[in-house]
Amino acid sequence: KHGDQGRLGSTFDSVLSAVLEVYGKSYPKHKSKCGKSSESNTHPDLTPSSVAHIWYDFHAECKGGRWDRLNHLLEEVTPTLNKHGYFCAVPKSRHCGYGASWELVSLQDGIVRTNCMDCLDRTNVVQSMFGRHILYRQLHQRVGLSKVTKRDRLGHGTMSPSLGRRERTLPLECTVGYKQRPLALPWSEGEAAHRLLWADNADAISRLYAGTPALKGDFTRTGKRTKRGALDDGLNSLQRYYLNNFIDADRQEGMDLLVGNTDFNLVPLDYDETSRVFLLQELSNDRRGY
Repeated sequence: KHGDQGRLGSTFDSVLSAVLEVYGKSYPKHKSKCGKSSESNTHPDLTPSSVAHIWYDFHAECKGGRWDRLNHLLEEVTPTLNKHGYFCAVPKSRHCGYGASWELVSLQDGIVRTNCMDCLDRTNVVQSMFGRHILYRQLHQRVGLSKVTKRDRLGHGTMSPSLGRRERTLPLECTVGYKQRPLALPWSEGEAAHRLLWADNADAISRLYAGTPALKGDFTRTGKRTKRGALDDGLNSLQRYYLNNFIDADRQEGMDLLVGNTDFNLVPLDYDETSRVFLLQELSNDRRGY
């Protein structure tokens, strides 16, 4: 950890440790003045081991186009992801129409929060990697289908060939392929669909937040860094700099006025802008009425 980001990471470690130490302790019960036992405001599920802070210097690790080194981060986080699990529910009957009952097979009991400077570009790359891992686990384990298959076998006494095939896991070549290349799904169409989904989502959020498509989109879409992608990142960075220094202040002021965070009487008005601000005020009043 070096520089400003290193100091930020160290400070966050200290704050997180302090929070876990204060709110994760289980103090003994004590008698109140009324004679009733009570407990302090603690969280029994919050223990020093329940929250982990993993520091990863993205630029330093992936320097020189070594994006394959993201595999080291995935290896470090994989035990935690597997421990968190995922949500899975199956219908109680084979006919799952409207109003059908569902059985909970597994629950997700943890989340991963990824933060970079703007929580946009590097965040999306890392989160898409975690999402791919969970998707592969779901397709590999297929807990829901195995549950339905077992129930059908017990109910009918015999199992049809289709049910037998449905209980199998992924083909061996897919399992071996993912172990060798965990940064890509072992079938091309699924990997392309996954990448486009995350890249389009990142661009949409980035346009709302920064005014440009997300950086590093070439890696998210294709799985590799390209010269065209680096050039696009440079142009988008220049556009973000311009928007941040010359446009975003007015946009933020408009947002604050519309949502009621700023009083219109505190905003200096020019004669030529009176009608425009009046219209914004009317829109704000309509917004508050919902």
